[in-house]
Amino acid sequence: MAYPFLPAFARGLGVSLPAVASLVSLRGFAGLLSPLFGPLSERYGRRPVVTGALLFAAAGSVVVLLRPGFWTFGLALTVIALAKVIYDPAMQAYLGDTVAYARRGRALAITELSWAGAFLLGVPALGFVIQRQGWQAPFLWLALAAVGAALLLRRSLPTNDGRSGQIVDLRTTAAVIRREPVIWAAAVYIMLVMGANELVLIVYGDWMEQNFALSLTSLGLATGVIGGAEVSGELLVGVSVDRFGKRPVIILTGFLTALMHLAIPFTSATLISALISLFALFLFFEMTVVGGIPLMTEIVPHARGVVMSIVLAAGGLGRAIGALLGPAIWLRGGFAVLGLAAGIMVFVAVLVLARWVREGGQALDPQALEARQ
Repeated sequence: MAYPFLPAFARGLGVSLPAVASLVSLRGFAGLLSPLFGPLSERYGRRPVVTGALLFAAAGSVVVLLRPGFWTFGLALTVIALAKVIYDPAMQAYLGDTVAYARRGRALAITELSWAGAFLLGVPALGFVIQRQGWQAPFLWLALAAVGAALLLRRSLPTNDGRSGQIVDLRTTAAVIRREPVIWAAAVYIMLVMGANELVLIVYGDWMEQNFALSLTSLGLATGVIGGAEVSGELLVGVSVDRFGKRPVIILTGFLTALMHLAIPFTSATLISALISLFALFLFFEMTVVGGIPLMTEIVPHARGVVMSIVLAAGGLGRAIGALLGPAIWLRGGFAVLGLAAGIMVFVAVLVLARWVREGGQALDPQALEARQ
């Protein structure tokens, strides 16, 4: 929601675009706390952690409803981001526990339809809400949705959902990372890919408003194109990565993503061509990211919760850096320089993955790691 409506939030709060973008960057930095919270599901189980995270997100949304303002808006974004870094590793580790690797690409692609659905259906709806009810109104609907999702998952997930009963703390996490350098490579890869994407996402709402004079409702509908691209990307991931291999697919789509970042400033002279370019960019980007998730769940199979929390933290750091740098590059160099920077970042990321990230790390389980220290 923050990306297309960043100018609207800035106007509603009475601050500049870079000021609001700095709050979005706080959300990215919140991802750095993932190693603290991500392994919780190893000790307490997947179901309690994902339901608790959703309730936490609802609480964050309520904050800005009770006291609308610049800092409460930033606090809401940060709390929701923390909820996400708690939720995502538990959800992905749960699928890693229960779905065979040969079919895991399809399973994770299905869960990622939620992200695409947010763009395809949620953002246009919230654009209408903002235009009719004010900039803070979407947080009410987000809170209600989070509570409903928590209740649904509590009823549907099994109670014996991957709980190991082991204490997985920072010391154990550090031991896993020391023994498995592939985690560092995976972290660099995801940090660069997510940072590049954030460079474009953080300013594209302002770019669309300035270039094509779109209203909030029209901007929300135009953003639905991104949702359509991501739905398409996830469907393609579901039918391709398990059949042709995770690494070959995401290496190919990663290079295509880099090329689209380079090309999009020069292929967006009209609204139609801009939407087509955005569709292609996010189609390839979504395939790259979603296709990589099952690969990440298998690089160190005995420490999935730890790995996914580190990967999520790296992605959050990339998003934070992109959110800080994007507006500055946009204001000083324009969209062409922004696309060049993003394209180079994705290209380097794919090279890192192709060279160092592979399945089947032989990590010791947490108890064995404790015994060796």
